[in-house]
Amino acid sequence: MSDAASAPVETLTAEDCWQLLSSADVGRLAVRDGEEVDVFPVNFLVKDGEIFFRSAPGAKMMFITADPHVAFEADGVSERLRWSVVVRGTATRLGTDTEIEASGIQALRTQSPSTKWNYVRITPASISGSRFASSRRTV
Repeated sequence: MSDAASAPVETLTAEDCWQLLSSADVGRLAVRDGEEVDVFPVNFLVKDGEIFFRSAPGAKMMFITADPHVAFEADGVSERLRWSVVVRGTATRLGTDTEIEASGIQALRTQSPSTKWNYVRITPASISGSRFASSRRTV
């Protein structure tokens, strides 16, 4: 067994989780579609302990409107360690110009070419994360 495979998984503090989320730019939004769950990749930003993203009209926004309880996950590599952070909370569409401007979301660049006029905030109910050494196998 390699050292990486035997290294423990570190449970991250909330502060560590927010710091790592702030270093990422793409995450996955899990929304409920009736009895099913769907996952969408989104570009995002973190500000004041909340997550913000933009969305075009469509399924994602319909699902959030029907059930605003969501999960959001982002992961990455920092200092040669893999990390993953999960936020569970409530997604709401920003409704005023003041909210939109204060969030900074208008400056967020997205990778998808579609026009995104829906600005959404995820207010966390919980945040958790872990960090661990990568155990890459070669074939």
